[in-house]
Amino acid sequence: MNKRIIFAFGVVSLMTSFLFAKERPIVSDINAVPGKGTAINISWKLPVNPEKKVQMFYVYRSSSPIGTYYDISNAVLIAKVDSVTAGFIDNVKNYNDYYYAVIAQVDGQKYDIILPSINSTVNGVHLKFPERTEEYYETASAKEKLIGPDEMRDTPLPFINFSDVAIRKKMPFSLEVQNAAKSLTGDRKFKKQKLLEIYVFEEDLISPESGDDYLLFDILKNTFIQKKYSEACTQLESLLRTNCSLKVQHRATFYLAESQYYSRRYKDAVRTFLHIYEIYPSLTKKWVDSSLDLLKVEY
Repeated sequence: MNKRIIFAFGVVSLMTSFLFAKERPIVSDINAVPGKGTAINISWKLPVNPEKKVQMFYVYRSSSPIGTYYDISNAVLIAKVDSVTAGFIDNVKNYNDYYYAVIAQVDGQKYDIILPSINSTVNGVHLKFPERTEEYYETASAKEKLIGPDEMRDTPLPFINFSDVAIRKKMPFSLEVQNAAKSLTGDRKFKKQKLLEIYVFEEDLISPESGDDYLLFDILKNTFIQKKYSEACTQLESLLRTNCSLKVQHRATFYLAESQYYSRRYKDAVRTFLHIYEIYPSLTKKWVDSSLDLLKVEY
C-alpha cells in the first residue's frame, strides 16, 4: 500500500514538473540552418500557455556555445521580435560557425534561463559554400586567394589516422607535361626573388561536413596554415596514399608541392607541381618558375 502511495505521489510530482516546464516563458526546439546566400534561418516553437505574458523575444548570436545565461554577455543581440514570431533570418558576412539563443522578456525583464538544445543551439552552423561545377575544376587555374593563419575557422576536428592505408601508384608524366618541363627550364634568366605567398583554394577555406574534403581541411588547418610544412608534407603524402577523390588528390598534391617549396625542397616541389601541371597550368607555372629561381640562387 505504501509503495502505491509513493508511486502515485511520484507520478503526480512528475506531471506537475512537466506542466510547470511547459508553462515557463521559454521557447523550445530551437534550430538554425544555412539558407540561401548569406542567410542563416533560425526557428523555434513558442511557449505554450506561459505563466507570465511574453512581451518580446531577444535573439542572440555567438561564436561559441551559449550554455548559460552568463554566456549572453559575450553574445551579440541581433534582433528583438514580437511574442508571436517563431523565427528570424540572420545575415552573416563569413563562414564562421555560429550559435544562437532566444530568451523572452516578461514584466519588463529578460527571463534569464538558458537550456541548451531547448532555447539555445548546441551545434555550430555556417553558411553553405557555393557548389563548384565541373567546368570550374577544369579551368586553367582557380582564382587566387591568399590567406593567413588567422583567417581559417577555429573548428574542432577529429584526429586522422592514416595507419592502415593502401599505397597509391604514382601518376606518370604525360608527354605534354614533359615538354612543358623542358620549356620551363630552358634558357631562363634567373634572378633572386622572394617566396610566393601561401595559396589556398576557395573550397578549402571552410570545414566541410565530412568526407575527403574534411580530411584535407584538417591537415591544412593543423599543419600547413600553421607553417608546419614538414609535418604537412608527411600528412599530405599519407592522404594521397588513400583512395580519396580525384578533386581532393589534385588539391592535396598542390598543397604538398607548396609545403615542399616552403621547406626549401625546391627540386621535390618542381616534380610535384608537374604532376598537376595539366590541372592548373597557369597557376602551376608560377610556382615552378619561383622554385627554379630559388633553386638557382641556392647553387
